Amino acid sequence: MSRLLSDLGERGFINELRNRFPLAMAGDDAAVLGSIKTPVVTTDSFFQGTHFHNWWTTPDKLAARLLEATLSDLAAMGAEPVCVFSSIMLPPEMELDWMIGFYSGLTARGDSPVAGGETIRGEKFGITLTAIGDCTKGKPFMRSQAAPGDSLWVTGPLGRTMNSPALLEKSRKSKLTDAEREQVNAFLSPKARFDAVPYLRRSGCRCAIDISDGLFSECGHICMESSVGIEVDLDRVPLVPYCTGRAVEACSAGEDFELLFTLPPEKTSPFTRIGKVVYENGLTVLSEGKVLSVGKRGFDHFS
Repeated sequence: MSRLLSDLGERGFINELRNRFPLAMAGDDAAVLGSIKTPVVTTDSFFQGTHFHNWWTTPDKLAARLLEATLSDLAAMGAEPVCVFSSIMLPPEMELDWMIGFYSGLTARGDSPVAGGETIRGEKFGITLTAIGDCTKGKPFMRSQAAPGDSLWVTGPLGRTMNSPALLEKSRKSKLTDAEREQVNAFLSPKARFDAVPYLRRSGCRCAIDISDGLFSECGHICMESSVGIEVDLDRVPLVPYCTGRAVEACSAGEDFELLFTLPPEKTSPFTRIGKVVYENGLTVLSEGKVLSVGKRGFDHFS
């Protein structure tokens, strides 16, 4: 039987982590970082019962998923990861083996070591990850830099993770279809699109955002920050095969972690063009040349 954190105490737990992950667990009061050209900082909080359930997958895969979701914000800014800080809230009855597995996933990426953090007691498991990045190859991509006349692009197909939490619940009672299992696997194993950043830079990108809360929602953020409007041609939005005919739903779902970005009108990219930036404020969605009413779409913590 695995030992519990209550058997070890805080210091015993931290010592266990330092012994197993010596390169990831700093022993000082604060981390000393090397020279960073253009620091980019983001933070995300994840709480059991709100953002995830421990039974979804193995602890290492769960940690990797939360880390990729956090690092995706750095990719959206055109930054490269430097390190992360983890502040964890743990119930005393948490098993040590589960936490060892979790930290194994959290420290698996070679480009984002855990440079420090905090451990506190709580009723449920929760973690706040703060990621530090650096824009070494150019200026950060900003939501405020879209301009009328720019083209609008997306780095990959959407809808990959649509309804995945509901499918995970379903999987506890019945077998999923192959398509449903593919959706769940994509949801549990996202990848921050750092691979796309060099292409965006070469194409002259100035504005980007990751699709964590849904395409329509992210378009709204760009409209607000850049004081522009956006026209999305729904018929050009790339979708995964099992979302055919469900474009509005796919563009309203979050957790895709593709990048939505704009380019100057004379530029192009190897990705998919889905619309344009216009003067009139707000989002307009078109299909077959007609304006669609999509209402308020996208994830909202307080809705």
